[in-house]
Formats: sequence, C-alpha cells, structure tokens
Amino acid sequence: MHNPYQPEPAKIVSISRQTSSVKLFRFEFAQNIPGWKFSYQPGQFVELSLPGFGEAPFAPCGGIKEKYIELCVRNVGKLTARLHAMKVGDRVAVRGPYGNGAWPAGKYDFKVQKNLFIAVGGLGLAPLRSLLLGKNYFLGKDTKVQIFYGARNPQEMLFRHEYENWKKLKIKMELTIDKEHAGWKGHTGLVTTLFDKCDVLQNSVAFLVGPPVMYKPVLERLKKLGFADEDIYLSLERRMHCAVGACQHCAVGSYYTCKDGPVFSWAQIKNIPDAI
Repeated sequence: MHNPYQPEPAKIVSISRQTSSVKLFRFEFAQNIPGWKFSYQPGQFVELSLPGFGEAPFAPCGGIKEKYIELCVRNVGKLTARLHAMKVGDRVAVRGPYGNGAWPAGKYDFKVQKNLFIAVGGLGLAPLRSLLLGKNYFLGKDTKVQIFYGARNPQEMLFRHEYENWKKLKIKMELTIDKEHAGWKGHTGLVTTLFDKCDVLQNSVAFLVGPPVMYKPVLERLKKLGFADEDIYLSLERRMHCAVGACQHCAVGSYYTCKDGPVFSWAQIKNIPDAI
C-alpha cells in the first residue's frame, strides 16, 4: 500500500520549457505493483526532494491516476536551480499527495448545478491544469468554464501551446498582459481589468490562484457581481512547507494549510487576519 509519508523514487522522463524561468517536468515512478498508479485530486500537492538540496512543495499539474506526475517548476532557489540543471534520466524523490484536493469543491454537482469561473495570475495556472485536462471527469461535459489569466508578457504564459486544445473542451480563456508588448493583440492590464472588458460567466463557482496581491481586488470584483462567500475558493499553497503540520509555517488562524487546505472557501478564512 502506498505510504504518503515515504518518499518514492522517481525518474525524469521529459522536460519542456514553458518560460525563461519555468520548466515542465514529467517524473515516472519505479513502482512495480500491478495496477499501481499515483493518484491525487486537483488542489493537492507533493513534496519533491534532492539529497543535499532539500525539498519543496509543488502542485501536480498533469494527468490523474498515472504512473507519472508532472510538475511545473520555476527556477527561484537552491533546489529548483539544481532541478533545472538536471536531465532526462536523473532521479528525485517525491512524497505525497497532501492537502484536501478541493478543486472542484466537493459539495457541488457541476454536471447540473454550477459553471466554473477561474481567475489566475502567473504560475497560478499550473495547479489548475490537472482539473482542466480532466474537465469531463471532474466537472461534466456540459459544464461551462471561463478563465481570466494574467501574466507579465506573452512569453510568461504557461501552457500557451495547449490553449487551442482547451478551447475544444469548451474552455473560454480571456488573456491579459501587464503592459503593451510588440505583436500582442489581446487585453492589456492586470487580471482585474478583464472584469471591465468581459462578461463573467453566470451561475458559477469561482476559483482563485495567483500571487497574494491579486486576491483582494479580484474578491472585490466577485462580490460586486453577487458571488456568495461560499462560492469563492482560494488556494493558499504559497504557505506550504513541511506538508505534515509539524513546522506550523503554514498556520492560518486555527487551520493548517497543508492539512486543511491548501484550498479554502472565502467563507472559511475571510475573518482571519492576514489570511491573504
């Protein structure tokens, strides 16, 4: 039986560059158990470790229940710099998954009840990719999905070569970049400017993932549109550290982000100081 506290050896089987500082890694596990697959829910996370370089939390962003796992990694520190220098065939260790896996929120029957509105910034699209790839499995084929996605420039947009395929899944994307850029014909401005330029999908649950500075202005827009606190969900994955509630680095009020999150409804955390 898989032990989520025991790191599993995994081998890099593919690497693709997403941006100047972000790479998408696919890791294949060495399990020889018949029928074994690495199972997780969108919203959960894993810990990747390298001897001598430490470990760090990452949100899986690929297919569900596979022999492999995909992680989108930005080169920002000692461990990630080492990982970016590695090649296909090199090995790492992965433990998990952890967290509540609340994308989508369990109380909703998306097949008959709700649509899905997503607001993301920068690297925030990564943890939602597994949900989008499994749209029909998690949401139902008739669920409408709308994404507001903001990045610094077109080259910083994740998975941009997949957008045409996502459109075939009836996922509507509205894109914006922070400042004017040569050749860019889309929207310009922060992700909040899209609320002034595009109609938000009605009868929706809202998912927010991105830098903390994005949350408050997006929340204000959603509340003006009549979204209930219970229908707005935010990821606090940036607070992750040990993954098992020991270090208390991720404490938010009475919650541990690694155990009770990383996804919370706004109703749960809106009265907690400095939650976002």
